[in-house]
Amino acid sequence: MFSKKFSSNIRKRKRMITAMVILLVVCLGIGYSAFTTNLGINGTLNVSKYDQTLYGVLEKAVSKGYALEYTGEHHDSFTVEPTKKIYHWWANNDTDGTAIQDKNNVIFANHCWQMIRTTDTGGVKMVYNGEAENNQCLNTRGNHVGYGSSTTTQLLPTYYYGTSYTYDSTNNVFSLDGTITTGTIQTGQYTCKQTTSTGTCGTLYLVDKFSGGTTYYVATLNANSQYSQFGKIAYNQKTELPAYVGYMYNTTFPYNNIYAKHYNIAFSAEATIQDTWYYSTAIDYGNIVSNQYTLINPQLVSDLNDYSNLVGKYILGSGESGSDTGAIYVLSVEENKISFRELRDGDISTSLTIGDSYTESEGIYTLTNPVNISYIDWFTNVSDYNIYKGKYLCDGNNNSCSNLKRICSSRNPSKTGYYYFSSQDAYFYSESISYNNAVYTLTGDIKKIWDVELSTEQELLNNHHYTCFSNETTCTSVNYVYYYYAATISTIKLNGVENVSIALDNMISSDTVNQVNSSIKTGVDAWYKKYMTNYTSQLEDVVFCNDRSINKLGGWDSSNGSIKKQLEFNQSYNSLFCNNETDKFSIANNKAKLTYPVGLLEYPEITLPFNSNINKSGAEYWLISPREFNYYAGVRSVSASGGISGAQSTISFGLRPAISLKPGTEYVSGTGSMADPYIVQ
Repeated sequence: MFSKKFSSNIRKRKRMITAMVILLVVCLGIGYSAFTTNLGINGTLNVSKYDQTLYGVLEKAVSKGYALEYTGEHHDSFTVEPTKKIYHWWANNDTDGTAIQDKNNVIFANHCWQMIRTTDTGGVKMVYNGEAENNQCLNTRGNHVGYGSSTTTQLLPTYYYGTSYTYDSTNNVFSLDGTITTGTIQTGQYTCKQTTSTGTCGTLYLVDKFSGGTTYYVATLNANSQYSQFGKIAYNQKTELPAYVGYMYNTTFPYNNIYAKHYNIAFSAEATIQDTWYYSTAIDYGNIVSNQYTLINPQLVSDLNDYSNLVGKYILGSGESGSDTGAIYVLSVEENKISFRELRDGDISTSLTIGDSYTESEGIYTLTNPVNISYIDWFTNVSDYNIYKGKYLCDGNNNSCSNLKRICSSRNPSKTGYYYFSSQDAYFYSESISYNNAVYTLTGDIKKIWDVELSTEQELLNNHHYTCFSNETTCTSVNYVYYYYAATISTIKLNGVENVSIALDNMISSDTVNQVNSSIKTGVDAWYKKYMTNYTSQLEDVVFCNDRSINKLGGWDSSNGSIKKQLEFNQSYNSLFCNNETDKFSIANNKAKLTYPVGLLEYPEITLPFNSNINKSGAEYWLISPREFNYYAGVRSVSASGGISGAQSTISFGLRPAISLKPGTEYVSGTGSMADPYIVQ
């Protein structure tokens, strides 16, 4: 009987204390749902708080099958050692991948975000997902303000420039804000390109960097940005050097693309036939009238229904019957339109002779198995793009010459001519160089090469990358050949460095490599300054890895580096560890120093979920990770459907900034869906 009364009293006491706690919580303004209560056997009350951290959301998702623990290499902070496990979303099929997109939504700083993973310090990495509408992050949101395309434009010191801007969503116009000045133009300023400080514009311009003269690279701003990103912008405004895969960069070298020369069969096309023109089957240059073309036995184009008779005939540039400084040779006629070869400077050729190979004696080349091909046949019958590729020819109908040409390709469907390399461009190439007193000297084995389309010559170039592009072995600026593609030789000039290895190090990994912002970083910083500076205290300083470590050198290896192979950057998709200190972009890293705790997502982070549906946003967007360099700088991106992609740095793709919330960051409401995102205050 005593024990029953005691138990009853305990239960009454527990209910009373619980009610008092609830009342206290309500009075203090703390949500009751965030607490559980438990009365110990000795009568003491234990009050424990529910885990409402975003870190806890991902941790719990592991048991539900929507997330995994990451077990590879990692180090998210530049200064703080790892203390926490990393969890990331994961799906093994498209259905689960789509479902996760409705579980990882957050509203923070008045913007929508998608959680990507936790950090090893207990934070949560998120990517920008546009402006919220009615406290929701639905994928049916419309366009909003953001960057348009990257471009160049003329900017004048008489225009007004602001350090910020305001946007009138009712009238869809921008106006300058912040510090407004005229005169000196600086990166990160905005302008309407107006000479008044109070004007408005439908397109605003963010100054990226100087181009030349009065021209600047800019990012435009308008109201047509896809909902999931803050517009589209180039990763970098330049693409011709490995330096331009950098989130920041510094040293560059002069570059040059040596293109195959082009010979025109038809200089122009489609002129309308006139019934006042004269034509002839033969033409003279210079014998009848000095320095002029003269028709032999000219005839009037009198029958406009018989244009086909003009094929293979000559017509003066003036259409007259006498003489002129210019003439044409008719290649085809369709109705009353003609395509023709323009004759210049005494040229009266109507055909060319090609050979399968050649012999050479004392600088004179002679074609082997020569065949004559008329310009008319070339223009009308060439069906295979490479039908004459690899053939040799002299000028006109000559079978021998001192300047031999090798056809790289014939042009189709326009069929206007062919590309070629010439024996006149035979230069010395060497396997190594020396550098003394600002003069480069070709050393080691030296070869003379001109026919770079030939596989044997390409094999030579793989070990003979250095050239002065002359028949000299010394020069003050030596060229290094690193790539060959589509009849184009790609080179850089080594100015003031001893070899290509030092030049490459200066461009991607030296201690001073990070001095100039990429275009995408200029955009990210401008966006952060405009929208996020009031929330910096809630963010952690994590590393954004612009991993420029090299996987394969390709043609940048001076010892047997194939000029048909590209430079490949780190291809690892399963490591969150950043290899090089100069690639670890962080506020705390003086060698890769950020102004704000913001960057872009990394390639390995995008591959963690396993299913592309988790990453899709309906529009392609940039990552921070380099991909390759062949004849352009290639950077990784995410396709509209969520797959891993990539493109040259000058293309405008979506800007989706990434941030990391500090450890312990809690949400105050929400379930993580698009319609009911987690709300972080």
